[in-house]
Amino acid sequence: MITYYIHLAFQKKTLIRSLRVALLVGIVLNLINTPELFILSTANLKIGKVLLTFLVPFLVSTYSSVLSHKTIKPGAISNLDALLKCNSCKKTNFHIHIGQEVEECPTCKEKTSWNPFKVFTLSTSENDLLKSLALFARYNPMPLFRTTDKGTILGANPASEHLFSDTDLVNQNIKELIPEIRNVDFEELISGEKLKEVVIEKSGRHFNLLLRGVPALHSIHVYGNDITEIVNAELKIKQQAHEIRQSIQYAWRIQQAMLPANETLTYLFSNNFIFYRPRNTVSGDFYWANQTDKYKIIAVADCTGHGVPGAFMSMMGISLLNEIILREKITAPSKILNTLRERLILSLKNKGIDSNVADGMDISLISIDSDNNLLRFSGAYNPLYIVRNSELLLLEADRMPIGQFVNDTVPFSEKGIDLTNGDNLFLFTDGFKDQTGGEKLKKYSSKQFKSLLIEISKTPSQEQGQLLGDAFDNWKQEQEQVDDVLVIGLQV
Repeated sequence: MITYYIHLAFQKKTLIRSLRVALLVGIVLNLINTPELFILSTANLKIGKVLLTFLVPFLVSTYSSVLSHKTIKPGAISNLDALLKCNSCKKTNFHIHIGQEVEECPTCKEKTSWNPFKVFTLSTSENDLLKSLALFARYNPMPLFRTTDKGTILGANPASEHLFSDTDLVNQNIKELIPEIRNVDFEELISGEKLKEVVIEKSGRHFNLLLRGVPALHSIHVYGNDITEIVNAELKIKQQAHEIRQSIQYAWRIQQAMLPANETLTYLFSNNFIFYRPRNTVSGDFYWANQTDKYKIIAVADCTGHGVPGAFMSMMGISLLNEIILREKITAPSKILNTLRERLILSLKNKGIDSNVADGMDISLISIDSDNNLLRFSGAYNPLYIVRNSELLLLEADRMPIGQFVNDTVPFSEKGIDLTNGDNLFLFTDGFKDQTGGEKLKKYSSKQFKSLLIEISKTPSQEQGQLLGDAFDNWKQEQEQVDDVLVIGLQV
């Protein structure tokens, strides 16, 4: 450490600064205390006092310079082989080597300055530093260069020569060898001691180049890092993501094909709308509509999850409803839901699905006797709203799902109501009312949803879907959609 401090004290810039300070302060002090010195009078002249007036400022200035320059800042090239002490966390176990770039403290994660704690070797000249850099470069398996501000290569390690298949890179221009850095301003990097990162491809390998300006040597140091494995992994991930997107898009087409055609719903109810807004490409919400004998049957369901898992469950639900209603001619809503629950649980058990997993769906299902205009309803969590003369009538659902449940042997209940011309029927999932938004980022809420349905029921059904979509978008704004959204409106 004493050698290090002596080295700092006798640096050229330190000596020049100290001499200037000593000369200026010494002259001022002697003008004040010994004016006879400047009129060449030797009477009563005390040589020791005069010398001290120059020596003390010199020593004080040297001491302050040593203290101010003993710290080492991150980004500098070390001329020490030493243990460093972090000025922030005071840890002393960080080893730095000559020619190595000084980094930030890995413990406190701050761009702190370092103090040498124990110096092993000290590079006292620029040549020593260059020799150390050359030694470091020679045994580094990654390509390293040192160039002038014009790009002329001053030195290159064997890894660089191997990369470019050239054993004589010195005096060649690196910008011609590596076109990707042709537009980099080397002079600006040096003057500003800046960093520049560039990714290049050479000989089938990918490298991340770090270009650092080194003002002390008035040169550019180029450090290469082989990132071929990382780039290949990214390409593989992108390819896999592309294949997944294609698969999901294909799944969307299948799901759309399984949903009832718009013409089917229009045939059953000439005045209708469907507001369908999946959170992802495919949806866990689905609807089912058809007629068997004199009964028009409509169902809206919300399956466990959304995206691909929800979509698979929805396809299973559609298939089971086709089997129960169209093939077996079951038309009573409560019997449909009871049968749907039994077969869904049985299907999941047969597939080895853990029975403790709450796979299933919430659903609202109506069956309308077209001869008598009588509506019968059953629901699993999802109710039915009927708006009649600006008044909302609520048909409550049972508080149990279609699927594994503590009371899954309890049969679903069924409610009936006579319909009148002009009634608006709304079947929906919980995605709309659960959407966060508004000024306070709260859920839309059931109360607000009911008010909205009453309001839009005053308009023709063809406009109701558009009004519903506008209200949803105005509420959501830039917030992420939290769930699949499905609302079907039917006007008697």
